[in-house]
Amino acid sequence: MGFDAEDVRGAVQVPPAQVERWRAEWLQLLDLAVWGELKSSKIGALGKLRRRLLDAGERLRSYTADRSWIPHPREQIKNCLSSGLQLRESLDKVAELLVDLEAGAALVPLRGLWDNLAKNLLADLAQREERLVALLNSQYGEEIE
Repeated sequence: MGFDAEDVRGAVQVPPAQVERWRAEWLQLLDLAVWGELKSSKIGALGKLRRRLLDAGERLRSYTADRSWIPHPREQIKNCLSSGLQLRESLDKVAELLVDLEAGAALVPLRGLWDNLAKNLLADLAQREERLVALLNSQYGEEIE
């Protein structure tokens, strides 16, 4: 028995309104990281932060991408799981770099925005991963029987 197309679509697609909210929040973060007043005693910390935020944006884009072009539902699920893992790793790297920031007018807003975005993304990742793994496991269970 194959996957139900609606179940797969619902599991791998992020609602467009949610994507737009995350995109807007990420753009605010990037604006603060590039144009905001931030200070760190570690040389290169701000440059690394900016690069990691760009990477996080690319990973977020990949995570929220349309997967309907992937022909097999199992591959759509695996692609979504992989994108989620990469996004989670990228979020961890940004969080590590935020610790190196020490001062600046943009520091509090940046950390607040980051905490909110990361919390929402991690919650979505956990729920989506659980749903995707359940879909995969249901298929493997049926194949074994």
